[in-house]
Amino acid sequence: MSRLRLALIGAGTFVRKAHAPAYAALQEQCQVVAVCSRSHESAAAVAALLPEAVTIYDHIPSLLAMEKLDAVDIVLPIPLLPEVTALALAAGVHVMSEKPIAPTLAEARPLLDLHSKRPGQVWMVAENWRYEEAFVAAGRAIREGVIGRPLTCDFALQLPVMPDTPNYRTVWRRSGGFPGGFLLDGGVHHVAGLRLVLGEIEAVGAVVAQQREDLPPADTLAAWLRFANGVIGSYTVTYAGGSPLGDNGLHVVGSAGSLRVTTQKLLIQRGTERREESFGLPFSTHREIAAFVESARTGAPHRNTPQEALADLAVVEALLAAGEKGREVQVSER
Repeated sequence: MSRLRLALIGAGTFVRKAHAPAYAALQEQCQVVAVCSRSHESAAAVAALLPEAVTIYDHIPSLLAMEKLDAVDIVLPIPLLPEVTALALAAGVHVMSEKPIAPTLAEARPLLDLHSKRPGQVWMVAENWRYEEAFVAAGRAIREGVIGRPLTCDFALQLPVMPDTPNYRTVWRRSGGFPGGFLLDGGVHHVAGLRLVLGEIEAVGAVVAQQREDLPPADTLAAWLRFANGVIGSYTVTYAGGSPLGDNGLHVVGSAGSLRVTTQKLLIQRGTERREESFGLPFSTHREIAAFVESARTGAPHRNTPQEALADLAVVEALLAAGEKGREVQVSER
């Protein structure tokens, strides 16, 4: 089977940190043939990380018109995703686009309509939390009844975005130019993890605040959640500050035991029995990229369908609406 010929659209920090190394490790299955960026310097920095020569573009339509291009990986700021994803889908290539699927559900739905007209075209929305093996294992344990019937959960996250961190230096994240700011950018990860472990979220209530002037339009959220299976729980997150006492874990209590999961570790307690599993390499981003390459080459299923991404976004949009309206919001409200 021939190698997948792929192009990277975007050449930012995360491309250099995660995407380019992942493709370099998959060179027997795929070849990155082009990189597109407004900055030639950034594109050249990405090209230097790849094992074979690439062509550098600064114009996306020209890139999409190149011969024998099989797939693209779109790693761009959230406000740019709908337009560029639409161009790539219309070009007929296989697509991996960054999360969230779009800034809003209204912008996401036309993309799904466009994709539905192209049977066989793979579209993955890059949600690496569905490839976090600790969360996968936690979800499996709950489905197998290891802790009995799940009753309640709490998910508490302190993720300070400080001036010396990479996410702070990506100015578009602090521009206030898309709904929720960091609450959307990070929130789809957390919702994906919650849905992976406990299933669908039916209704939410929330309080949303901006605790720091430099993190508009909001940086802190405290919410309650009601799941379709009857679980009730809480989700709190702040990007305004942090504490060395926090471990950023999801805790689930069941009728016969409990579990706590982070991206590195799963701890299960049932009676006097205590079980702990640790998870390491490969990184979840590398797993999802490998899954995209395999899906584009062979048609194999993957976890990050646009429908899953739409469901993640629907929950975050409901959380933001609940914070604005000051009342319960059904996730099915669109």
